[in-house]
Amino acid sequence: MKNAIIIGTGLGGLTTALRLSRRGYKVHMVEQYHQAGGRLNQLKKDGYTFDLAPSFFSMSYEFTEFVKDAEIPMPFEFIELDPLYSVNFRDTKKTYKIFKDLDKLANEFKEVEPHFRENIDKYLDSAGKFFHDTN
Repeated sequence: MKNAIIIGTGLGGLTTALRLSRRGYKVHMVEQYHQAGGRLNQLKKDGYTFDLAPSFFSMSYEFTEFVKDAEIPMPFEFIELDPLYSVNFRDTKKTYKIFKDLDKLANEFKEVEPHFRENIDKYLDSAGKFFHDTN
């Protein structure tokens, strides 16, 4: 039997462990925190509970691929958010909505970044080339 050690029991570590164990590996996991889950944990203090997790998942296809690979049912349903979230910057009282749709996003930031759409297209094109060159 092959052995594998996984350092960290966050979402990535846990899913990797499950995938490796399904392929016949004996998996050993090491975690510095008192429980597994990484950022999928909660912090409880003074009667308050704070989620440590991200506000939303931007790559739902990763979960779909994982549950298919693990041959388990999807444990939850994704609900697409629109807008994704909102932000406030220190020196302004305006609330900006962050949209997945780049045209809506460009319109939201037109006052502070008039060339947003052009710039984001260049950035995404560059990032896409980098991503595909490293795969």
